[in-house]
Amino acid sequence: MKFACELTRIENPNEQQLGRKPARHHHLAWSEDPPFLRELYSLFPKVALRVLDIYGFETFEINSFEQFCINYANEKLQQQFNSHVFKLEQDEYIKEEISWEMIEFYDNQPCIDLIEDRLGVLALLDEQCRVPQGSDQGFVAKLHQACAGYHHFMKPRFGNAAFIIKHFADNVEYQSGGFLEKNRDTVSEEQLECIKSATSCRLIHAMFADRGCDQPVSNTLPPPSKRRTTPSVPLGSLTQPPRRTSGQKQTVGSQFRASLSALMATLSATTPHYVRCIKPNDTKEPFMFDSARAVNQL
Repeated sequence: MKFACELTRIENPNEQQLGRKPARHHHLAWSEDPPFLRELYSLFPKVALRVLDIYGFETFEINSFEQFCINYANEKLQQQFNSHVFKLEQDEYIKEEISWEMIEFYDNQPCIDLIEDRLGVLALLDEQCRVPQGSDQGFVAKLHQACAGYHHFMKPRFGNAAFIIKHFADNVEYQSGGFLEKNRDTVSEEQLECIKSATSCRLIHAMFADRGCDQPVSNTLPPPSKRRTTPSVPLGSLTQPPRRTSGQKQTVGSQFRASLSALMATLSATTPHYVRCIKPNDTKEPFMFDSARAVNQL
């Protein structure tokens, strides 16, 4: 007897990728926080040196949920950088009554508000993921209605399947196709059970048993490729998120937001040192230096 299940054009290309997600996500989570390292960290709770390496701002001909997450992370990191370099330093000058000229700098909090507000991009995306008839088209329609008053939100001149966010680095037009499916990040029970049943592999058994959850948690940005010719895939968080209780299902967007908040709290409690990479031009040409573009990044 043979059974067949029809998949949509969006679902079908993702099916093989979804089959690999549980093992990959649990492996990344386990490798970042294995049991033997937890014991080691407990011996030196106040001594830590960490390196945060993250994708830069992304804009392609077609931008989707992956670029949205990457650029959202960069907005938060840019805000933290501004706070550390400008706000805190200026506050110190004022406190010590040192006379100097205040520096005006770009405040990207309004852009972050657009993403994080109660009726912002992430909230409306999660809402569409929860409703029975939620769709990418419905998500964009809600955005155009609820976010029209935000200065950093724009509606494209043509079409109703995209939206534009004015980021600190550039204006980016995001295509809504696949946003809901990627935010749900669902994995079928059959795929999960197939991987978990591979008890002969001790590594897989240890990874799934150690995380203590029934569904894989997207928890790590992928390692950056040497050549950035295709969009990246930022499924999950930047730091270890809280472990979920049984039956709780979080979207990728909500996990990503919580992880960014945890990361910002960690960075605020440390003494950061920055290595900034300056993009010389937007056309990826060798030996070409756009002075205005470089100054804007500085």
